[in-house]
Amino acid sequence: MRRGIIPAVSSLALTLLVCVTAPLVNAEGVTISWTSPTTDHLTSVSMVSASDGWAVGNGGVIIHWNGSEWTTVTSPTTSNLGSVFMLNSDDGWAVGNGGVIIHWNGVSWTTVASPTTSPLGSVFMVSASDGWAVGGGGVIIRWNGVSWTTATSPVEYGLITVFMVDASDGWAVGNGGVIIHWNGISWANVTNPTGNTFMSVSMVSASDGWAVGSGGMIIRWNGVSWTTATSPTGSWLRSVFMINANDGWAAGADGAIIRWNGISWANVTSPTTDHLTSVSMVNASDGWAVGENGTIIQWYMGQWVPEVPSVFIVPIIMTVTLLAVAIHKRRSKPPIVET
Repeated sequence: MRRGIIPAVSSLALTLLVCVTAPLVNAEGVTISWTSPTTDHLTSVSMVSASDGWAVGNGGVIIHWNGSEWTTVTSPTTSNLGSVFMLNSDDGWAVGNGGVIIHWNGVSWTTVASPTTSPLGSVFMVSASDGWAVGGGGVIIRWNGVSWTTATSPVEYGLITVFMVDASDGWAVGNGGVIIHWNGISWANVTNPTGNTFMSVSMVSASDGWAVGSGGMIIRWNGVSWTTATSPTGSWLRSVFMINANDGWAAGADGAIIRWNGISWANVTSPTTDHLTSVSMVNASDGWAVGENGTIIQWYMGQWVPEVPSVFIVPIIMTVTLLAVAIHKRRSKPPIVET
């Protein structure tokens, strides 16, 4: 909870409140609880560091993590934003409906000219002068450091996610079981072993990567082909993020969260049943996932921690305060003397 919101009505009130909130404070005394500043559907999260991260969503909502709280940041658009990607604290991009493209320069988000009006669902930057975005109707656009231009696409199905290993190696997945690969010269179709729609792809290297999608389907790239992997869930998986070859996460419908340990994927306890749309890890011990209704959860100390909504905080404070006052008044009453 934020400091300064608890009136010091009595030592008892403070003690009770500390007991209630103790699990939300880490060993260094740093608060790890928060409230989401929005109820809008959040579609994407991208972390720069443990103290710097961004999430975007419907209605053009943009929120920022500063290490202690999430706050709303002024957005230059009201269009639904589908994806955000941060290169660093001073350089980031987000894309959305109507071909909207916005850029973070370290100070503010501003609109950038777009070569398309098709909805853009994913953006991935290789560097400050090289990046890609994909979207509806198979649209693919590329950033060259100066402007975004349209690239030739081998598909007409909607592309949902793009991920670049480097400037000459990248992948995009989407509707209709589409999987396409960038070889440094052109994008080309690659065989899908299942035919399922894949919502997200994350590569560890040119010879190791994962894609997740409908029905909990998981496939893996081994450098030669995509093959199916055993999945512990039947829920739609909407986002996958690989930290390294032996550690990765995927999240999706009904709050489903699964983890890769280098051998197999397994279910992990989730603190929410809201649909999760995006996961971004800072490292093995710190990461975030976002979803519908402004849902935000954090991976911390070996568990996914939910936000503490204000509708929960206020009653606790009021109850503790009233209890303390009542006890104080009772103790202050003069004793009854029998005659």
